[in-house]
Amino acid sequence: MHGDERWSGGDGGQETPFEDVEDVAGLGTLPDDLQPEVREFVCALRGLFKATKKTLRQFAAYHHISAPSVSRYLSGKRLPDKNFIDALLKSACKAHDVDLTPDVQAHAYRLHREALLAQQPGRYAMQMASDRLEEAILKREQAELQIRDLRLSVSDQKHELNRLERQKREIERNAANERGQTAAEIEIYCGRQRDLEEQCDELREEIDRLEADLAEAERDRDDARDRCAELEREIANVEVDAEREALEVRVKEARREVADASELAEERLVELRRAAEQAEGLRDEAAREAQAKREAADAIFEETRAKAAQAAADFETNLAKRREQSERDLALRQQKAEKRLTEIEHRAEQLRLEAEKLRTDAERRARQTVETAQRQADDIAAGSATSTRPEPEPRDIREPQTEEAIKPFWFAVPETRPFRPLNGGSVDEQGMELTPGTWYLAVGRRGNALIAENRMTGLRGILNDTTGLQRTTY
Repeated sequence: MHGDERWSGGDGGQETPFEDVEDVAGLGTLPDDLQPEVREFVCALRGLFKATKKTLRQFAAYHHISAPSVSRYLSGKRLPDKNFIDALLKSACKAHDVDLTPDVQAHAYRLHREALLAQQPGRYAMQMASDRLEEAILKREQAELQIRDLRLSVSDQKHELNRLERQKREIERNAANERGQTAAEIEIYCGRQRDLEEQCDELREEIDRLEADLAEAERDRDDARDRCAELEREIANVEVDAEREALEVRVKEARREVADASELAEERLVELRRAAEQAEGLRDEAAREAQAKREAADAIFEETRAKAAQAAADFETNLAKRREQSERDLALRQQKAEKRLTEIEHRAEQLRLEAEKLRTDAERRARQTVETAQRQADDIAAGSATSTRPEPEPRDIREPQTEEAIKPFWFAVPETRPFRPLNGGSVDEQGMELTPGTWYLAVGRRGNALIAENRMTGLRGILNDTTGLQRTTY
């Protein structure tokens, strides 16, 4: 795998397997309103995350980071700290069995600083001060190590000088005690004495040089300490601004979540209003149906009465029975129509109450989120899918001979479907079919097929294809 040469420094350095990517499996698309610096940094993070060969939850569990935080970092909603970048770099290098080079680390840190500068200047200032403080602490520790080494060297050289001086004094005492020595022996003593003096002079010069280096190292250490103190004061000054800036980011995120929740509630409210309109349509349809049946009954009654007036007396009793049956049927139909109208009105009221409850809950959550964020801001200021429905399994369209009683419910079909009559005959003969936009009543079941009634015509039939039905309670 060949990576982006920008990760290797772009100057012929060691090739790395990393590259900037935007589309990663398991992660959503980046928002269009991301700043260019932030988008480049997030693409680099996504490339490193892809190189880790881990899922989001695996990475979060392995590095003890919450999965929502990792998701926000990789979606550009929030900028991470350097610890998260280090964890990504180490995990990606380990997955590809390569060493973490200074060029790779410097490239990631540079993108991080540019994103901070573009989106959170206060946090950028604090990060830069922290980096300088880290560098000053490293210099101070290096100076202290150098001071310790120099002190050890000075101590060793002084011990060596003392030894040589003792040896020189010993030679002088031996020369004074042995006056009868030959000139050659005396010359040997003098040569050894001169060598010792030269070694002593060299050691004294080395000691002076080491002491000068020691003094310079101590000055560097003191300068590093002063620099650390100065940077600590600088961090303290920018820390409040950075915290306020971070809180403003969280407040923006909270407001965005509130806006999303409100939008969802509005969509739900629109759906409920549409359902209420459908219920109103059903109620009007029921009223028209009841009026039509009433008019039909009146017409039948008038026709029967007209025929009865012309019939013989022997038909009077039969006519009275028919009239009474017609009145009972009309009363029963009116009663059913009134019951259905009551149920529709009750359903519409339930939908309205559900919509009101959803809106109330959304407003309450929004107020709580904003109040919490506002309290946090006050405290700091005081202290310083579209998933598709799976296709149903093919149904067995064979029709058993027995009917199964079910709880009636209303349904609508997504497209025109054949509707086989109960009394036999073909669809063409009967001219029966179910069309979208009309509610039908399911009153029974035969195997996988539904027994349904067209309330407009009062005809019943069998619907074999029951996939994708829109249902509501009776």
